[in-house]
Amino acid sequence: MTTHGTGSTVAGGTDDHSAQTSSVATKRASGQLLEAHNITAGYRGRAAIEDISINVGHGEAVGIIGHNGAGKTTLLNTMFGAIEPMKGEISFQGKPMPANRQTNIRAGLAIVPADRFVFASLTVKENLQIARRNARDAAAADSAEEASEKLFPVVWERQKQLAGSLSGGERRMLSIAMSLMWQPELLLLDEPTVGLAPALAERVFDALKALADDRGMSILCVEQSLHHLLRVVDRVYIIRNGRLIGEETAASLVQRTDYWDLF
Repeated sequence: MTTHGTGSTVAGGTDDHSAQTSSVATKRASGQLLEAHNITAGYRGRAAIEDISINVGHGEAVGIIGHNGAGKTTLLNTMFGAIEPMKGEISFQGKPMPANRQTNIRAGLAIVPADRFVFASLTVKENLQIARRNARDAAAADSAEEASEKLFPVVWERQKQLAGSLSGGERRMLSIAMSLMWQPELLLLDEPTVGLAPALAERVFDALKALADDRGMSILCVEQSLHHLLRVVDRVYIIRNGRLIGEETAASLVQRTDYWDLF
């Protein structure tokens, strides 16, 4: 792995992976959807991430990996506008992005957090109705419901159940279905397979792959399981101790025999 440079794709080698790097570059050529430059952010005046620059292109799926406590969730929340950067600039669709979640939802961002992502004491239907309120209009909400029902039929079969009674995988599916109500241009996900059995984790990433491949949705996903992540993403950023240490194409990562140096 090569260390991160300014705006360049970093792969496991040069000649061996030129084709993969070229394909990523071609996808990027359609323009950047999200751009973050030299971002430092954290909590109560203490930086959790420092001087990080990342981007996500239109129709591109990008992963973020790193050890526990590396700053991945802080980075994702900063990209969503839940945390205001101490330094640096973020733009979305070519415009400066404020640290305001509701504004950013209306602009085309949605996030599925790692925890507390559904209203456990409400039914599945009531959760979907709450999410529907953030839809652009009734037609957009209807379209999102139709897409979600195809992706997650089990959620629609359980509309009368309390969300808290669903399995972990079903709650995760519900949370993604809720986020689709916002008709996002960019979907951010924080460890969508955490705590899930392997079969349910596969189903969640089947849905993410369908969103990326069939609907052209841009995705920025924090995930510990490279096995699942590499099924969906085009490239991966590596975070260590709050700093960006590298970037690799998914194609080059698939060819690796181990990943210990990344964590």
